[in-house]
Amino acid sequence: MLEDVYQEVILDHYKCPRCQGVLINPDRKVDLHNPLCGDQISLTVKFSGESISQMAFTGHGCSISQAAASLMAELLVGRPKEEARRLSKLFRRMIKSEESGDALDDLGDARALEGVKRHSARIKCALLAWDCVDRALDESPESSSMREELPK
Repeated sequence: MLEDVYQEVILDHYKCPRCQGVLINPDRKVDLHNPLCGDQISLTVKFSGESISQMAFTGHGCSISQAAASLMAELLVGRPKEEARRLSKLFRRMIKSEESGDALDDLGDARALEGVKRHSARIKCALLAWDCVDRALDESPESSSMREELPK
């Protein structure tokens, strides 16, 4: 029953993505491409002090990669950078089966992607947007744009 709800959340975010688009004059822009499956995410982020004030993404790929980007952006907008880093680490622990149960409550609807851990070929799909945000958060201010392919 819970898996059905999670599937609905993923499909809803795939069909009606949140935070989709491109920000004008972003503080950070990160483009990542997974050559194994063709998934691509371009993430733009604006900061206000130490918080994420706006985030938008464009891209193409499977329902998991696009829904993950939508879920991630919706979760992280308005959060302090340190909180976004903590949530990214928590999401990664969930996907790698290192964390489960109530400890995942902070992920909100992004927890719907927990089932991906049972499909190793889809893990990179779920992590692509999170890789983008990690790079955006860790990027030095001198380098505002990054384009990269993930290792095969």
